[in-house]
Amino acid sequence: MGKIRPRYIKRIARKLLAEYGHLITDDFEENKRILNMIAEIRSKRVRNRVAGYLVRLVKLGREEYATPTAEERAMEMEYETEIKRYEEEKQAESGSKASMEASGEGEKASGKESGEAEVKPQEEESGKDE
Repeated sequence: MGKIRPRYIKRIARKLLAEYGHLITDDFEENKRILNMIAEIRSKRVRNRVAGYLVRLVKLGREEYATPTAEERAMEMEYETEIKRYEEEKQAESGSKASMEASGEGEKASGKESGEAEVKPQEEESGKDE
């Protein structure tokens, strides 16, 4: 279980990590020195608590981003292959449309032919009369 910390410690640490994340490390002593430079924390106890919580946040962040599980890697690979397939289909469609328009078949392939649209309703109506 984790230690219970007051909300103000967590709030201060998160704000400092958001603003000065490039300076914060996973070393407690280094974080104390950095806090003395960037923040006006009067109490030694509060400074130490914030520095300790910053160490924890840095370590948790490193674990989240550094070690993807096998399942996450598989999902990422699936996503990448799906994107590639989609891009290839789009390129094939744009290439076929361009070639059809160049040969004059673009209207037939892209729009409805007038004969097809009229034939289907007539067949249905003739079936109702019988």
